[in-house]
Amino acid sequence: METGTTSIRTRIGATLRRQRRLLALGALSLLLHLALLAWMDTRLGVHPPPSLPPSDAAALAVRVTATVPAAAPAPAAIPPEQPAAPLPPIMPGTPAAATPAAAPQAPATDAMPAGVEPFQMPSRYRVVMPPSVRLVYALRDGAGRPDGEASLDWETDGVQYRLALDGVAGSIESEGGTDDAGIAPQRARYRHGAGRAAVAFARERGAIVFESFGRSARDTPGSQDGATVLMQLAGIGLADPDQLQGEVEIYVGRADAAAVERFGVVGRERLVTALGEIETLHLARAGAAPLEIWLAPAHGWLPVQLRAPAPGGGMRTQVIREITTNG
Repeated sequence: METGTTSIRTRIGATLRRQRRLLALGALSLLLHLALLAWMDTRLGVHPPPSLPPSDAAALAVRVTATVPAAAPAPAAIPPEQPAAPLPPIMPGTPAAATPAAAPQAPATDAMPAGVEPFQMPSRYRVVMPPSVRLVYALRDGAGRPDGEASLDWETDGVQYRLALDGVAGSIESEGGTDDAGIAPQRARYRHGAGRAAVAFARERGAIVFESFGRSARDTPGSQDGATVLMQLAGIGLADPDQLQGEVEIYVGRADAAAVERFGVVGRERLVTALGEIETLHLARAGAAPLEIWLAPAHGWLPVQLRAPAPGGGMRTQVIREITTNG
């Protein structure tokens, strides 16, 4: 019995010795691995990053921002247009004050007359008021045959005027005054056969009113009617002939509408008339209703010949026969 007990104790002791050896080997292996790792860290230079003070961290921070274009500065408010101070009356032989051309400014909607359409404002010209005169023309029909006479009666005191036109450009009566852009019609009456059409230039409202048609259009300084446009061209020539080059633009209010009319300079021509040969400047207005005008520099740039389409075809022409000055 004692022998068996001794044998068991011997086996237990052997087992414990083996376990102690295994534990020692495991601990040694762990130490070797740790030493190996420490050696590798030293060889490779791997160190934990040092802590940065708050100021250094802020210096190394990366800021990500979106680039946004700077907004364009807001346009300066445009002050409302101030009315021009009234100018002294235009006297014969004194050119009207010239006003530089300017792009039109559209007025506020509530200030525009009913039925008004925007338009391009023509250039402005210097103008001298033509003196009073009566022109009588020999009229020829579309076939060139004599067809009675035509006339233009212009009466003015240098400020106010009255005009009566009867010829190829129509039968028109006009009255009005002057302003810094030259002749300023106030009212015109167009005669078509037995009918008449009245047009009012309501300049204080900036409107041309076609009374017979119940509508209106915008007005602009320098606007003319179908008769005064002839005398405005003469006044432009009187003020400065160099203005009559290339193309002359005038805003014209006719019986039922208003539009910019462009008179192109054709060139200089010598006309044979009842008053002898006259040197002229030939202008032509193209479009659906063509009109040709010959202005005579030696006769105050007055229209000494006009030509327009005849109702039955061809062109009607009126050629000067008499020039009578009044006063």
